[in-house]
Order: sequence, then C-alpha cells, then structure tokens
Amino acid sequence: MNELPAIVVAGLGRCGTSLMMQMLHAGGVPCVGDWPDFETNASMFGRFDPKAFSALRGKAIKLITPADLPIGPMPRHVVIWLDRDPQEQARSQLKMLDGTGAPVANNRKSMRVFVAGLRRDRPLNMAAAGLGRLPNLRLSFEHLITRPAHTVAALEAFLLSHGYDTVDSRAMQQQIRPRSAACYPGMMEFELLRFERQRSQPGRPGAAL
Repeated sequence: MNELPAIVVAGLGRCGTSLMMQMLHAGGVPCVGDWPDFETNASMFGRFDPKAFSALRGKAIKLITPADLPIGPMPRHVVIWLDRDPQEQARSQLKMLDGTGAPVANNRKSMRVFVAGLRRDRPLNMAAAGLGRLPNLRLSFEHLITRPAHTVAALEAFLLSHGYDTVDSRAMQQQIRPRSAACYPGMMEFELLRFERQRSQPGRPGAAL
C-alpha cells in the first residue's frame, strides 16, 4: 500500500493551481487528470467522489473551490494552497468567462463583485481543503512567477518532508515561464496545448523526433 500522503493543490479559480500541477507532474509526482490543466471528473463540482478522494495516496489532485465539494472524511493528505492578488485574480476570472461567452459583463462593477467574492470565499475554502489542521504550504501566484527559484526550493523542502524524495526541482522550475505576474492577456492553457500539438506534428519545425 502506498504510504505517501495525497497532495491537494487548492485555491480559488485563476490562482496558479494549473501551473502548480504542471510543476509537480514535471517533477515526477503522479497527478490526477491530464496536462495542462489537470481538471477531471475526480475533482469537479457535481462529479466529485468523496470515497475515491478519501482513498487517494501518493498522487496530487487539483481542487478548485473545495468548499463546494462534498469532501467528507479527509484522507491522509497535505495541502498546497495558492493565493493571488484579488484584483488580478478577478481580472483573470472575468477574462476567462468573457472568452467562453459567459453572460458576465467585464466592467468595474463586475470587478468589485468578483473581488469581494474572492475575499469572502477564501477562508471558507481554505478550511474545506484542510488548512489549519493539516500540513500545508501556502504560496502566492506572484512569488511563483517572479521568484521561481525561491518558491521551488520551498516546494521541494515541503515535498521531501512528506516522503516525496525523488522530485526533480530543475524540471519543476522549468515549467515557469518568465513573465509579469499581472493578468496574462491570453489563455496560457490553450496556448500550451496549441504549442504541444504543433511541436508533435511530423514535418513541422521543432516537431518531436
């Protein structure tokens, strides 16, 4: 039986959880779901299976807004919680909704509503993920992007302290693209998928051999 704890990567939407899962995956940690967003029925609202979650060991799983999930009895897991500046996080959430055609106005009023919602929901979701009673590492999206070496060192130490002793810190850091921590104008996940498809097509420059 796998004695390693599960790793819950949690936060509110658009806080860097996908990037953290990409880093763990590159570092050699088995992850639930598929690259690059690692969103799966196992962790989605309305489909979350608390029994499967409680049995999870030795893998990382991404839980967005965990307060909305029927988590039930906690497994033996540790938590990586991602925070982000509420203004930038709200801006990114509105950008994503706007890009999917959701009927939400991307204006100052919506920004105020979304920022207030993030500040209200943060403590509820942190408690639902198990912070305050389980081992946890709290990281900010801003430090993740602007201080990658420092953040990866803290992440590696946290993982090692819980038995994940074969992580590749160099591979984890290579997943972080140098850029501003401000809201990215595009959709990084979609761009990564496009790049990967182009890279893997035979005959294209830079295609995988």
